[in-house]
Amino acid sequence: MVRFLVLIIIFLFGCEINGTQIIKPEKFKYDIIKFNTVSKILDNEFAANSSDHEIMSEIIQYWFDNRIKTDGFEGNLFVNLKKIQFNREKRKDYYKFSISLSLEFVEKKSSTNIKKYNVNSNEYGEIVGSFAIKDQDNLDINLMHKALESISSKLIEVN
Repeated sequence: MVRFLVLIIIFLFGCEINGTQIIKPEKFKYDIIKFNTVSKILDNEFAANSSDHEIMSEIIQYWFDNRIKTDGFEGNLFVNLKKIQFNREKRKDYYKFSISLSLEFVEKKSSTNIKKYNVNSNEYGEIVGSFAIKDQDNLDINLMHKALESISSKLIEVN
Protein backbone atom coordinates (compact mmCIF):
# COMPACT_ATOMS: atom_id res chain seq x y z
CA MET A 1 0.00 0.00 0.00
CA VAL A 2 2.84 2.41 0.83
CA ARG A 3 4.46 1.76 -2.54
CA PHE A 4 1.20 2.54 -4.24
CA LEU A 5 0.86 5.86 -2.34
CA VAL A 6 4.48 6.80 -3.14
CA LEU A 7 3.87 6.20 -6.84
CA ILE A 8 0.71 8.32 -6.79
CA ILE A 9 2.46 11.17 -4.95
CA ILE A 10 5.46 11.09 -7.34
CA PHE A 11 3.09 11.06 -10.31
CA LEU A 12 1.05 14.01 -8.99
CA PHE A 13 4.06 16.15 -8.12
CA GLY A 14 5.89 15.13 -11.30
CA CYS A 15 3.01 16.27 -13.48
CA GLU A 16 2.60 19.49 -11.57
CA ILE A 17 6.29 20.41 -11.82
CA ASN A 18 6.56 19.60 -15.52
CA GLY A 19 3.93 21.94 -16.94
CA THR A 20 3.44 22.10 -20.67
CA GLN A 21 4.24 25.13 -22.78
CA ILE A 22 1.44 26.79 -24.67
CA ILE A 23 3.62 28.32 -27.37
CA LYS A 24 6.26 25.99 -28.84
CA PRO A 25 9.30 27.28 -30.75
CA GLU A 26 8.62 26.85 -34.44
CA LYS A 27 11.13 25.87 -37.10
CA PHE A 28 11.30 28.16 -40.09
CA LYS A 29 12.84 27.38 -43.44
CA TYR A 30 13.65 30.41 -45.55
CA ASP A 31 13.97 30.04 -49.30
CA ILE A 32 17.18 31.08 -51.00
CA ILE A 33 16.76 34.36 -52.87
CA LYS A 34 19.20 35.11 -55.69
CA PHE A 35 20.12 38.54 -56.99
CA ASN A 36 21.99 39.22 -60.20
CA THR A 37 24.82 41.17 -58.51
CA VAL A 38 28.44 40.58 -57.47
CA SER A 39 28.29 41.70 -53.84
CA LYS A 40 25.79 42.30 -51.07
CA ILE A 41 25.83 44.73 -48.16
CA LEU A 42 23.46 44.85 -45.17
CA ASP A 43 22.90 48.23 -43.50
CA ASN A 44 21.43 47.75 -40.03
CA GLU A 45 21.23 50.79 -37.78
CA PHE A 46 18.95 49.09 -35.21
CA ALA A 47 21.55 46.67 -33.80
CA ALA A 48 21.77 47.87 -30.17
CA ASN A 49 18.55 49.78 -29.37
CA SER A 50 16.97 47.07 -27.17
CA SER A 51 17.08 43.34 -26.54
CA ASP A 52 14.27 42.83 -29.08
CA HIS A 53 16.23 44.78 -31.70
CA GLU A 54 19.33 42.75 -30.89
CA ILE A 55 17.51 39.43 -31.34
CA MET A 56 15.84 40.61 -34.56
CA SER A 57 19.17 41.89 -35.88
CA GLU A 58 20.75 38.48 -35.28
CA ILE A 59 17.89 36.74 -37.10
CA ILE A 60 18.16 39.16 -40.04
CA GLN A 61 21.96 38.82 -40.17
CA TYR A 62 21.71 35.03 -40.28
CA TRP A 63 19.04 35.21 -42.99
CA PHE A 64 21.11 37.71 -44.99
CA ASP A 65 24.32 35.66 -44.72
CA ASN A 66 22.74 32.30 -45.54
CA ARG A 67 19.66 32.91 -47.69
CA ILE A 68 20.43 36.00 -49.79
CA LYS A 69 22.75 34.92 -52.60
CA THR A 70 24.44 36.79 -55.42
CA ASP A 71 25.14 35.20 -58.81
CA GLY A 72 25.89 38.06 -61.20
CA PHE A 73 28.92 39.57 -62.92
CA GLU A 74 28.32 43.22 -62.08
CA GLY A 75 26.57 45.46 -59.59
CA ASN A 76 25.93 45.56 -55.88
CA LEU A 77 22.99 44.68 -53.68
CA PHE A 78 22.29 47.00 -50.76
CA VAL A 79 19.82 45.83 -48.13
CA ASN A 80 18.68 48.64 -45.84
CA LEU A 81 16.77 47.89 -42.69
CA LYS A 82 14.29 50.77 -42.72
CA LYS A 83 12.04 50.02 -39.76
CA ILE A 84 11.73 47.61 -36.87
CA GLN A 85 8.92 48.39 -34.49
CA PHE A 86 7.74 46.25 -31.57
CA ASN A 87 4.55 46.68 -29.56
CA ARG A 88 3.76 44.77 -26.41
CA GLU A 89 0.60 44.73 -24.34
CA LYS A 90 0.49 42.71 -21.16
CA ARG A 91 -2.33 42.41 -18.66
CA LYS A 92 -3.37 39.67 -16.31
CA ASP A 93 -4.06 36.55 -18.38
CA TYR A 94 -3.44 38.42 -21.66
CA TYR A 95 -0.31 39.09 -23.73
CA LYS A 96 -0.10 40.60 -27.21
CA PHE A 97 3.05 41.16 -29.26
CA SER A 98 3.31 42.76 -32.69
CA ILE A 99 6.19 43.52 -35.00
CA SER A 100 6.43 45.79 -38.01
CA LEU A 101 9.41 45.25 -40.30
CA SER A 102 10.46 47.15 -43.40
CA LEU A 103 13.42 46.37 -45.69
CA GLU A 104 14.64 48.11 -48.82
CA PHE A 105 16.56 46.16 -51.46
CA VAL A 106 18.55 48.19 -53.97
CA GLU A 107 20.20 46.49 -56.96
CA LYS A 108 22.67 48.95 -58.45
CA LYS A 109 24.48 47.90 -61.61
CA SER A 110 25.32 51.38 -62.88
CA SER A 111 24.27 54.94 -62.21
CA THR A 112 21.28 54.50 -64.53
CA ASN A 113 20.43 50.85 -63.90
CA ILE A 114 18.97 50.78 -60.38
CA LYS A 115 16.14 48.55 -59.10
CA LYS A 116 14.51 49.19 -55.72
CA TYR A 117 12.23 46.89 -53.77
CA ASN A 118 10.53 48.07 -50.57
CA VAL A 119 9.11 45.13 -48.67
CA ASN A 120 7.04 45.40 -45.47
CA SER A 121 5.65 42.92 -42.99
CA ASN A 122 3.31 43.24 -40.01
CA GLU A 123 2.77 40.28 -37.71
CA TYR A 124 1.06 39.92 -34.34
CA GLY A 125 0.10 37.22 -31.90
CA GLU A 126 -1.61 36.97 -28.57
CA ILE A 127 -1.92 34.58 -25.64
CA VAL A 128 -5.05 34.46 -23.50
CA GLY A 129 -5.28 32.60 -20.22
CA SER A 130 -2.58 31.23 -17.99
CA PHE A 131 0.89 31.24 -19.55
CA ALA A 132 4.56 31.30 -18.61
CA ILE A 133 7.26 33.84 -19.43
CA LYS A 134 8.82 31.24 -21.73
CA ASP A 135 5.58 31.25 -23.74
CA GLN A 136 5.90 35.02 -24.19
CA ASP A 137 9.51 34.65 -25.33
CA ASN A 138 8.60 31.87 -27.78
CA LEU A 139 5.74 33.96 -29.19
CA ASP A 140 8.06 36.96 -29.65
CA ILE A 141 10.76 34.98 -31.44
CA ASN A 142 8.26 33.05 -33.58
CA LEU A 143 6.70 36.34 -34.73
CA MET A 144 10.13 37.79 -35.53
CA HIS A 145 10.80 34.78 -37.76
CA LYS A 146 7.32 34.99 -39.32
CA ALA A 147 7.87 38.64 -40.21
CA LEU A 148 11.12 37.78 -41.98
CA GLU A 149 9.52 34.76 -43.63
CA SER A 150 6.81 37.08 -44.97
CA ILE A 151 9.48 39.44 -46.32
CA SER A 152 11.18 36.46 -48.03
CA SER A 153 8.02 35.21 -49.70
CA LYS A 154 7.09 38.70 -50.92
CA LEU A 155 10.60 39.20 -52.26
CA ILE A 156 10.49 35.92 -54.17
CA GLU A 157 7.28 37.10 -55.88
CA VAL A 158 8.82 40.41 -56.95
CA ASN A 159 12.33 39.24 -57.82
